[in-house]
Amino acid sequence: MFTNQARILVCVALFLVAGLAAFFKVYEISALSLMFVGVVVWGYYKEGPLVLAAKQFKLKNYQKSLELLLSIKNPTHLNKRKKPYYYFLLGSIAINRLDYENAELNLGQAAIGGLRANDLGVALMHLANISLRKQDREKGMVWINQAEKLPLTAKYKSILSKIEKELRKIK
Repeated sequence: MFTNQARILVCVALFLVAGLAAFFKVYEISALSLMFVGVVVWGYYKEGPLVLAAKQFKLKNYQKSLELLLSIKNPTHLNKRKKPYYYFLLGSIAINRLDYENAELNLGQAAIGGLRANDLGVALMHLANISLRKQDREKGMVWINQAEKLPLTAKYKSILSKIEKELRKIK
């Protein structure tokens, strides 16, 4: 749960501790510090600042959340469980910015990636709404059919039924 700058600072501090411990011939501390550097670097590749980005998104600080997400240089290295949330957050931010092309692309990747049922329902609902905006009835109905298979709250079910009614009006 570090930003990239915080990871760099922690690694520098741990390298200094390792060097100082090696200077005083306390090799156990030196090895332990280097192991912690490895853990911090591994955390960057497997987790990234995704938790911080999700927190900023929840606080409705979309710009900061986007900056944190874009600081992940190679999202393909993210943990298999974290990668769908990376795309889910990117898609949700794109919806807030009214960028429906990127939203559809990212939410589609998130839906395929393996979100939890509630988040998957939200992603499918957004995808159905984007299809409605594009006047693409077939694609929208596919998203709605997928969402109806999930255990959704009454609020989400009512939103999906409204989207479905509007999609049925499209010829």
